[in-house]
Amino acid sequence: MQRALLLLSFIPFLACQPSSKNTQEKPSVDSTQTLVSELDSTSIDLVEKKATLGKAETITVTNDPVFHKTKTFEAIPLGNVLKQIPAYAHLKPEETQVVFECEDGYNPSMPLTKVISSKAYLAIRDKDAAAGEDWTTLQKGPETKKIAPFYICYTDGRGNDPTYKWPYNLVKISLTSASKETAALFPKHDDSVVKGYGLFKTHCLTCHALNGVGGTLGPELNRPKSVTEYWKTGDLKAFIANPERYRDRVKMPNLGLKKKEIDEIVGYLSYMAKQ
Repeated sequence: MQRALLLLSFIPFLACQPSSKNTQEKPSVDSTQTLVSELDSTSIDLVEKKATLGKAETITVTNDPVFHKTKTFEAIPLGNVLKQIPAYAHLKPEETQVVFECEDGYNPSMPLTKVISSKAYLAIRDKDAAAGEDWTTLQKGPETKKIAPFYICYTDGRGNDPTYKWPYNLVKISLTSASKETAALFPKHDDSVVKGYGLFKTHCLTCHALNGVGGTLGPELNRPKSVTEYWKTGDLKAFIANPERYRDRVKMPNLGLKKKEIDEIVGYLSYMAKQ
């Protein structure tokens, strides 16, 4: 939406600029297409660009946290894929977030510095799949998960660190300003909930949005009304601790959070209810 507004406000500005003949001219089709291209230069559609993503290699992932075993994939170094995003060469890694956009609304993000300092790969095929298949079927409880078309994985043992994301069903990668995400979510007026903010960002933001920032797999948690305003606090904390006790076929997993961590997250959500 912001790109569209910027485009609409910028084109009339171009149109009213005088030419060398002191006449008003509308921007050419070529110049408009160039502007659209520039505004759209911070992401890559993986499905559309599949044929040109780069050369794949065979990799082995030990203790894959999605499949819970050692896996072998045909994969492309993620750094090579990111370099195909037009804006990549001009961004400062320490000021940039990588957003992984999945078909099902799961949209985790990571600092670009973490991504490029790890052995991250874009898996394009599961080499352990049955003959004639590109991917192994993943069963999680009663649900069958779709891994295709792409999956982010690591060969340097990142499975136990929740700050490293392993999104599957991936279709798009975008680059965004880290300060933009922080500005929308950081508790500016209460230092006591900063820890809760960090925990929420690590464990919850991938699936849930807050004030429009975050994933769409789960519900928005703050607008138009905060979840803390219509859930009893005790029930909300108990649900976060063990969702399956509250809802049949719930999509939210047990995050393995400690009681104090859950308290911190709910405290942050309560603070954000006023923001």
